[in-house]
Amino acid sequence: MSVAVPSSLSPPPPALSVIVCTYNRATFLPGCIASIRAGGVADVEIVVVDDGSTDNTRDVISTLNGPDLRYIYQANRGLSTARNTGIKLSSGRYICYLDSDDFWLPAGPGQSMIDFLDAHKDVGIAFAETNVGSPTKGYWSWIEWAGRKEFHALPSHTVSGFRVLDPVAFYRHLMLRNAVFTGAVIQRRDIVIDAGMFDARLNAAGDWELYLRMAAKHTFAFTPVPFAIYSQHDTQMTGDQDKMIREFVDTRRRHLEHGLADEPARRLLKRFHRNESFFYAYLAYERGEYSVARGRFGANLLENGFDSKTLVYWLLSCLPNPLRQAVRRTAQAVRGR
Repeated sequence: MSVAVPSSLSPPPPALSVIVCTYNRATFLPGCIASIRAGGVADVEIVVVDDGSTDNTRDVISTLNGPDLRYIYQANRGLSTARNTGIKLSSGRYICYLDSDDFWLPAGPGQSMIDFLDAHKDVGIAFAETNVGSPTKGYWSWIEWAGRKEFHALPSHTVSGFRVLDPVAFYRHLMLRNAVFTGAVIQRRDIVIDAGMFDARLNAAGDWELYLRMAAKHTFAFTPVPFAIYSQHDTQMTGDQDKMIREFVDTRRRHLEHGLADEPARRLLKRFHRNESFFYAYLAYERGEYSVARGRFGANLLENGFDSKTLVYWLLSCLPNPLRQAVRRTAQAVRGR
């Protein structure tokens, strides 16, 4: 005997929503979508947010369509806004992001990360190792590249193969550098919403700033099993060093605005922010763009207060070029003794 199911009942939400943001990356999309479908997660919806592409993205998506895939088009507003659109229109208990030029590894740890979070309600976010590189250059560890050796020394305890990271130590490490690759993160929906989602003013480093806000309040767990491939190629956003460093500066400034850190942590964050601001100015100085450097060094002094090294370089940037070159030659000769 069969029992009729009332038509008014909606199906339960999927376990995981993967937000795939794309902008003129039609050639990458088939591989990206195929990698999610082969990623070993049993109950997943794929939400593709097209941020105003002018190539044949829509046509490519039509060839990839399936019951697990939704396509959303919006006018071009930037990566962080596109991710927020995907979050708002997705329905999974957990949320993950994968840019359209990145990939999941076959049968990776995604399902085990979901199972871990289901079993450990005190952990808000799980993230995994990532392979960074390209077929021509080879691949290396994201943690070794971005987290550095300090990540391995962070205090933690192991539960079911996951490192549950000490919240204070991890938060302070995250202030210095982003050890979390966005395409290898699974996080609870309510935590993302509570954090306020992505800051629309940031794009290249918007993920880092969001993880800072979440790390100030929630526990992260890490698995060393590689989950994703971060593809390096000539057209990616991170290829512009000047733009990336500016976003790093803006990320720490935005996080200081949120006021989530305690006073010792805020002092540490301010020091990192001052140092990054100096480096951003020094990039222009090294390129010989002295008027740009002068403006950046001056902005650093105004925002972060007196710093002797910043003041010296601001003064050097103000000098006529022949005099500045003479000072630099003298300094090099003194260092060479």
